[in-house]
Amino acid sequence: MRIWASACLLLWLPASASAAGLFSATHPTLACGDDAALRTLSDATEVARHPPAWRRTLIRQGDCHAVTPDIKWEKIANRNGLPLMRRVPPVPGLAPQYFMTGDITPVGAPAPPPVHVAPPVIVQNRETPLPTDLFFMTRGFQKLGSLILTLMLITGAGWIMMRVLRTVWIMARRRKAINTCLKLAERHRPMLARWYQQADDDNAATLTHSRMPWSTHVERFTRTTLLPALARDGQSALWPAINKTVCAHLTTLAANTARTPSATVLTSGIYHPDMNQAEYAAFCSQWIEKAGWEIRPPVATGLGSVIHCNRNGLKMLVHCWIDRKPVHDDVIWQGIKEKTESRADIGAIVSNAPYTQEALLLGKKHRVFLLHHEDVYKFVSGIEVPDVA
Repeated sequence: MRIWASACLLLWLPASASAAGLFSATHPTLACGDDAALRTLSDATEVARHPPAWRRTLIRQGDCHAVTPDIKWEKIANRNGLPLMRRVPPVPGLAPQYFMTGDITPVGAPAPPPVHVAPPVIVQNRETPLPTDLFFMTRGFQKLGSLILTLMLITGAGWIMMRVLRTVWIMARRRKAINTCLKLAERHRPMLARWYQQADDDNAATLTHSRMPWSTHVERFTRTTLLPALARDGQSALWPAINKTVCAHLTTLAANTARTPSATVLTSGIYHPDMNQAEYAAFCSQWIEKAGWEIRPPVATGLGSVIHCNRNGLKMLVHCWIDRKPVHDDVIWQGIKEKTESRADIGAIVSNAPYTQEALLLGKKHRVFLLHHEDVYKFVSGIEVPDVA
């Protein structure tokens, strides 16, 4: 009996010794032939950053295999802080594998105590208290105040923008009205210069028109020429705002022109405002003749005198009119009628006075040139053809 007991003890001792060097996985896990790949695959944060295809590729490249707890392993080394294990019994083609230290345990060791997971805490949603206290009421007033302030800011910005646009629009209209007046002043520059010179020199008898002050001339020019032009464009209401600017420009323009030689009258010592109609027609005829035109003696009509002129087969009819008041459209109609009846190629009206806006428009419509006698020589010589209206 002792012999059999000794034999059984000898047989059991090698088996226990052999089992003492074996290990198994504590749970299904991965074992890899590359320790770096095993560390990466064991990092849940790193795996979550990449798609599943990346994990499959790393498993293939790291020679990784799925391991279950029923497989036995023998520890052969410890490299880079990880145990290197060999399968027992060996499997052909399976190289030693690295395991994470916490994923293996000796065979026969007691199982780790179960981990008790605390039951989940269920948080129930509490009902939101009704806005009946002062806090919620204050927040409501704050929102209402913010809304009112926003509306006030938008309204104020809109009002300021409208005021700015209105100011720009008014300034543009005033600029347009001023330009209209300045164009008329430029057209009548010689006449304004002569009036300014007459008002400034009381001793020059040949230049004295009616010995009126310069302000009276400006007022008459405004009444007969500027205001009708503004009324035609619907800008009469702007005159009080541009009155000073336009009058200052008229004075500057007339004064500067009066100081230049071009402002002197063409026939100093010959023309005078007390001429009668026949003398004025003869005065105009001599300048037309000096320009190389063949002329007939002036013929008196009901309104002024008519001069028939010819040069190189071109026929021109000049209607002369002298007056101390602006030339109205009745004189223009007379000139248009005479040009039509004589079938002249060119029609012109010459006067010592300015033309009203209606007269300028009528002359432009029927292509009759409205001239001052200072411009006659330049016009008939072909040196300068003034704009009509």
